[in-house]
Amino acid sequence: MKNLYMFILLFFVAVATETFAQTAPRTEFAIQLSKNALEVKAGTTTELNVNIHRSKTYTKSKAKLGFSSQLPEGVSVTFEPAEGMFETSVATIKVAENAKVGNYQLILNAELNNKVKGSIVKLVITEAKGNAVVSLNE
Repeated sequence: MKNLYMFILLFFVAVATETFAQTAPRTEFAIQLSKNALEVKAGTTTELNVNIHRSKTYTKSKAKLGFSSQLPEGVSVTFEPAEGMFETSVATIKVAENAKVGNYQLILNAELNNKVKGSIVKLVITEAKGNAVVSLNE
């Protein structure tokens, strides 16, 4: 009798495990960013890691990184690498001295096999702190 209960229990565990395994997307990829929000002073540069998680279908697909949204004036982004077979890329974000202070939402995207997926990163541009001038009256 114990063997029968054990067999039934193992059967339900196997069915439950198989059910959960099937719900995971088998033909997709996903983008993961090292940070979802960046605070950058005008006139400075920062970096963001972009990871691409691939299913078996996309393991041999070349990726191409870019943006779906327009970059704010005074902001430039380069990816290393920007295209090819990679799992991780580094996005270098340069904010010019004259960039307008504010909050921006950028949609970073990756294209694999003509399929595009995006991820939102919040960019907060703050004022650059200038050198303080101190005068002493003696």
